[in-house]
Order: sequence, then C-alpha cells, then structure tokens
Amino acid sequence: MDSNSRDALVDRRESGTLTWYGPALMLFARAAFAVATQAVVAVIFVLRASPTPWRDSEPWLPVYGTLIDAGCLTLLWRLTRREGIRLFDLVGFERTRLLRDLLLGLALIPVSLIFIFGGTYAAGWIVYESPKSAYFLGGLPLAASLYGMLVWPFIWGLTEQMTYNGYLLPRFQVLTRNTGVAVAVVSFVWAMQHAFMPLTFDGKFMTCRLLASIPFSIFETLLYLRLRRLIPFALAHALMDGATVLIPLLSA
Repeated sequence: MDSNSRDALVDRRESGTLTWYGPALMLFARAAFAVATQAVVAVIFVLRASPTPWRDSEPWLPVYGTLIDAGCLTLLWRLTRREGIRLFDLVGFERTRLLRDLLLGLALIPVSLIFIFGGTYAAGWIVYESPKSAYFLGGLPLAASLYGMLVWPFIWGLTEQMTYNGYLLPRFQVLTRNTGVAVAVVSFVWAMQHAFMPLTFDGKFMTCRLLASIPFSIFETLLYLRLRRLIPFALAHALMDGATVLIPLLSA
C-alpha cells in the first residue's frame, strides 16, 4: 500500500499515529518561515545602512526562498518520521511513470496559466478596480537572477507541492472526514501564503495576492486528489516560477 494513500492515512489515524498535531503545525509554517527569512535579509540591509531595509529585501525572494524551503523540508521530515514514513513518500515517485509525469507536467502549464492569469485579473478588478498583470520577480543582480531561474524554482516547486498537496491535503481529508472541507482549508491557506511572499505591508497588494491565488490553488488541490501524483505538479510549478524571474530579466 502506498504509504501516503488515503487508506494508509486512515489506518494511521485509527492507530493514533496520525493526529492533528502535524497538519496543524504545518498549515501556516510556510508563511511563518517566509516572514522569518525575509526578516533575516532585511537585517542584512540594515547592516549595510539601507534606509529602506524591508523594501530592499522584497525582490530577493528567489534567493532567500530556498531558506523557506529548508525550514519546510526539515519540519516535514520530522512530521513524516512521527508517522513512520519517509519524507520522500510524500512525492509518490514511480520510475515507470516518470516520462508520463514529465509530459503531464508540461501539459499542466497552459491550463494552470488560465487560472493564474484569470485569478490575477479578477483580483485586480476587485481590489484596484482595474486589471493587474501577474506578479513578476525582478530587480536582482544577474547572478541572483540566474539562481532564481535555474535552482530556486525546482526546490521551491517540489517543496510547495509536498507541503500542500503531498502532506496537508490528504491528511486534512482523512482527519476531517470531509473532502470539501480539506480542499477549502488547504487551498485558502495555500493562496494566503502568497500575501507573505514577499511581505510588503501593503494591505491592498496583499489582499490582491491572496484573492488572485485562490482559483489556482483550488484547481491544484482538486486535480491532485484526482491524480495523486506530485511530480507533474512540481515540474509545472517550477517552470512557471522560473519564468517569473526570467521575464523581467529579458525585459531589462
């Protein structure tokens, strides 16, 4: 039995191995790590005598984002050990399906962009009463931009998918005994994290980021429950995030 399948999770719930402790702790962990790591970067700018250290830290998400991932992976590792499974079990990797998963990941991109851009423009009208373009990550030196294109998105995409789809969603589904509640909770918190990445203290911008992300996070959670294969989602996620760094670099 797949150790991250619904049946396996139900067995661990009944045996007391799976409790609310892990999912409750993990639910807001990614946003918390995001604020903490951005604060570290802001302190570096303070030491460099920047007059606006927090604002100067904001564009560096593709670099300090790996620290967010490190915190999430460490916490996931500890929580999966409590359940008696491996961290990698959240991925559900199958060698025989690798090529199909990679092709599916590429096919997910155009569909995902419909939800991403649709949500972005709808949120722009709701918050600003005018359409807004997607949020792109720019203003970095070349070396940092290359890291943000070639390294960061692949660690980020896999870790984010492991956090919300691989870990949280199946466990909320089993613990609440209600798929609709699980999708609603996880997709909302997943969307909410974008308001803190980066944290800008701009209420309208943060609200717009949250609302813009909801359609895509709902789409992702529902489709994952259907497929239960993380690799396609992680690949599509990584390539799209890499593009958010590449586009401003090309237009500079």
